[in-house]
Parts: sequence; C-alpha cells; structure tokens
Amino acid sequence: MLSIFSFTVMVAQERRGPSPEMFEKIKAEKVSFFTSKLDLTPIEAQAFWPVYNEFEKKRFDIQRQIHEFERMPDEKFTNLSESEIEKMTSNYIGSFEKEALLLKEYNKQFLKVLPKKKVLMMYRTENEFRSHLIREYRKNQKKE
Repeated sequence: MLSIFSFTVMVAQERRGPSPEMFEKIKAEKVSFFTSKLDLTPIEAQAFWPVYNEFEKKRFDIQRQIHEFERMPDEKFTNLSESEIEKMTSNYIGSFEKEALLLKEYNKQFLKVLPKKKVLMMYRTENEFRSHLIREYRKNQKKE
C-alpha cells in the first residue's frame, strides 16, 4: 500500500512540485477511512494512531530507499562496477528484509492496542485504501 501511495505522491510531485496540502488531505482521508472500516472506538483510535503513524513513517523511509534504486537513471545503472552492483543488490534485498522485520515488530504492538480481529482487518484495510487511492488518482487524471 505504501509503495503505491509513495509512487502516486512522487509522480504528482514530479509534475507539480511538493504539496504539503496533498499529504495532509490523504492523511486525513486515511484516518477517516481506517477509523470507519475498523470501527475504532475513541479509546482504540487514541492508542492506535500514534503506533500506526510511527510504523508508517519508518516503512515510508524503507520504501523510499527501494524507490530510489528502482528510479535510478539508466546511464548511472549501466555504469556501475561489479562491486557497486553487488552492494546495491544486497541493499535492495536488505530493504525488503527491513520492511518485513518492521512489520513483524509492529504487528506485536498493534496487537497490544487493538483486538486481534481489528489488527487483521487493518492489513486488509490498507489494501482497500491503496485501491481507493488508485481509483481517485485515475479519476483525477481523467479530469486533467
């Protein structure tokens, strides 16, 4: 989900420049979407959002590293030495490992602040929100 969100934001930024308003709008929409889908009580929401926001920030940082590699210009990519290639492949795979470890670590924290069923629904809701963002992005592209 985060990778699609990151990609959408990065594409939009490349075209129009950074937009803090866009980040805030998406964040507010996500809070509303998750709170509704997960049927969070005020107490649950108060405990959940700080943990989720911390998790999302760390995951975003990892995803940014992955995207930097994936968006590397062809000319730089073709001029890499063997040792640089080896290092980059290791770093690339390591980013996915970091993301998996982060998810495992935060899953434990989510289970401390939400009922198990809502934690499971949270993962599903992330995918639903990603699909929602993609639909909105496409709808906005057609308008432009």
